[in-house]
Amino acid sequence: MEKNAAAYVVNPKRDFIRKSELSFSKTMRFILGMGCQTLGKELMDFYSFDAKAVSVSAVVQRRAKILPAAFQDLFKKFNETFSQTSFFHGYRLYAVDGSDIHIPTLPDDYGTHYCSNDLSKGYNLMHLNALYDLMNRRYMDAVLQDSRSENEHSALILMTNKLKHNSIIVADRGYEAYNTIAHLENNGLKYVIRIKEKRGIAQKFNIPADKETDFTADILLTRRQTNEVKADPENYRYLAPFSTFDFLPKGSKDTYPMRFRIIRIKISEGLYETLVTNLWDDTFSAEDIRKIYKMRWGIETSFRELKYHIGLIAFHSKKKDCMIQEIFASLIMYNFSMLITENIALDDDKYNQYCYKINYALAIYACIMFFRSAHIDPSNLEYLIARNKCPVRPDRIADRKTRCHSAIGFNYRLS
Repeated sequence: MEKNAAAYVVNPKRDFIRKSELSFSKTMRFILGMGCQTLGKELMDFYSFDAKAVSVSAVVQRRAKILPAAFQDLFKKFNETFSQTSFFHGYRLYAVDGSDIHIPTLPDDYGTHYCSNDLSKGYNLMHLNALYDLMNRRYMDAVLQDSRSENEHSALILMTNKLKHNSIIVADRGYEAYNTIAHLENNGLKYVIRIKEKRGIAQKFNIPADKETDFTADILLTRRQTNEVKADPENYRYLAPFSTFDFLPKGSKDTYPMRFRIIRIKISEGLYETLVTNLWDDTFSAEDIRKIYKMRWGIETSFRELKYHIGLIAFHSKKKDCMIQEIFASLIMYNFSMLITENIALDDDKYNQYCYKINYALAIYACIMFFRSAHIDPSNLEYLIARNKCPVRPDRIADRKTRCHSAIGFNYRLS
């Protein structure tokens, strides 16, 4: 990328054309390795407390010359370099989900700023849409949107357009839509999507609430409200004029046939979920579908690791382009850490009560320190990651605690 730096800078005729202590690649490497400390402390760590370290002002000026596209391109090229090695019944298993990111307050940025009244400072949000490989624990694609213009359905369609046919997309009920399902099927993709129980797709199927069920549904989508449509509500689904469906333009007299499988599975005692899929029962049993949906939780835990172990919650700039740099830098470092960690085998000990897995919080920290320093031996890194493990408790259930997290101010950094 440094040889073609002109493609990644704001002003190709002036930026990074002279030799400097902070070259293009060194600036990129510094941003990739940043943690949750202030810029001054990050520079001390980066230069190993060398008196020749550049100033904070120099870093701010140099990084402002790099386009966010540099990190987006690096993210894609890094993923292309490493092949996927783990599959589910021969399929690539991808989860799609979104997460709000609290960024430093920018009152003038209408697309991200929220303020309840004139007396409060308000806050800013960006929305990260991610395509996550559940079997290999890697982010494969990402789409950033301003929170006010957030559209998870369009982001899913954009991220899945180039996927190979042997892929299964797993999504939660926020992605339930005929248009989204039609796009996935037209791209030759499989899907497992959780749907609402009484509204939306499941509304007219009279699905029992207190028992498991599994059936195939055949329906016709239409934009017309004719007597024929009204007389046959079991087979027809009317699309309102304001509803988005790219395969039936507004005013169209045609119908669009859809066929899918609806499964209601038992999650725990007294708790059921309804899923829609095009994985048919001759290849995938209801138990297989249950396992696929259960694995979707992997993207939720990855968001936690991305924000609190990689350090995405602590930005180092109030410029929006620089924030986008850091978001994609965090995605790259997450994938870097997982590529190392997922290839480390743990020794099985038959005398232990539990099966064990790697402690990903410590593993990510070790991998980032390895990236920053050229003095860490790779064999020592693998040993440290393998030694720090924690027990697997598959049946443990706890209430999900949700609370608002604001961006960490520049004067209040994690230690």
